Amino acid sequence: MLRSLKYGLHGAVLAGLVAAPLVWSSVDKDVHLSIDGRTTTVSTTASNVGQVLRSQHYRIDGHDLVAPAAGAKVKDGMTVVLRHGRLLRLDINGKRTSVWTTASTVQEALSQLGYTTSDYVSVSRSRRLPLSPTDVAIRTPKVVTVVHDGTRERVSTTDATVAQLLADIDVTVHAKDKVSAQPGSALASGQVVVVQRVGDRTEVKSVAVDFTVTRTADSTLAAGKTKVVSKGKKGRMEITYSVVYVDGKPAARVQLSSRTMSAPRPEVLAVGTKQASDLDAMSTPQVTGPTPGSAKAIALELAAKRGWGDDQYSCLVQMWTRESGWRTNAANPSGAYGIPQALPGSKMASAGADWQTSAETQIKWGLGYIAARYNTPCGAWAFWQAHNYY
Repeated sequence: MLRSLKYGLHGAVLAGLVAAPLVWSSVDKDVHLSIDGRTTTVSTTASNVGQVLRSQHYRIDGHDLVAPAAGAKVKDGMTVVLRHGRLLRLDINGKRTSVWTTASTVQEALSQLGYTTSDYVSVSRSRRLPLSPTDVAIRTPKVVTVVHDGTRERVSTTDATVAQLLADIDVTVHAKDKVSAQPGSALASGQVVVVQRVGDRTEVKSVAVDFTVTRTADSTLAAGKTKVVSKGKKGRMEITYSVVYVDGKPAARVQLSSRTMSAPRPEVLAVGTKQASDLDAMSTPQVTGPTPGSAKAIALELAAKRGWGDDQYSCLVQMWTRESGWRTNAANPSGAYGIPQALPGSKMASAGADWQTSAETQIKWGLGYIAARYNTPCGAWAFWQAHNYY
């Protein structure tokens, strides 16, 4: 019995000595791991690369890079590289896309995608990429032309908006200035951005005011002859304007006010009425109807009721002096009649049945016509000067 036990123990010891080399050959393997660029060494009994990584609690999915492959046999001293896949959510010049990369830093990922240091990137290039998704905005350079202050500047920029570009090139836009594109709008390659400087200032201009001509009948002069009784003199008016300038050039002008500096002095003209048959009579014919002077007085009063001042009255006097000489019976072969030269004259019946002889009726109609068509007498006078009618 003791002999059998002795030989049994001896056999077991021999068996253990024979099996020992097999156990050591499967355990004693050193593997170098490079995980996302960081290196460590582990001892393992795993038979393939996938088992080694799983034993170190590394998960592998379809976006990861493993070399050698996960099924490759493990050898002592070998190096296993694992690069985890990382999701980049990119905004490239306003267009969104997603890509996977095994790069460990932003710079490495951009290099893989073909972007250079001249491109704008919204995050630090040296930043390590986490395993969670990373949002990155990329803007490639655009060539934009900026026209401002008399210069034309060609700029290569990665700015996102017009406002950012103008700020970067030190172009200040003031409240009244005009920009050809909205400040917050996105820049496009080849775009031309125009900045116009807009300002306004008050200007005062002195203008001459023509004198009126008053005609009086003179029975001592032959019919058709005239004589200056009192020479007329031009007046002066001061007009204040608000003038808008664009890039230093006047673009719009608005009248703010007017002031008479000196009133014009009417010229008095004697008009001969003496007929050949009256050469010896030397009698003065009677002048019927209102005189031009009384008609002007009526016009001044009616114009004032409409809120028209001396400047507007002056324009009215000049225009109707040329049209009719302020005569109620002034007739034109065209059919125009009266002080305002209504065409036909019967239009004035809307202002009164006595339109053929009444200066007040004719003037009321004439002022109404001017207000409806030209707003003011000066507006009508400006048209008359350009066309010789109104």
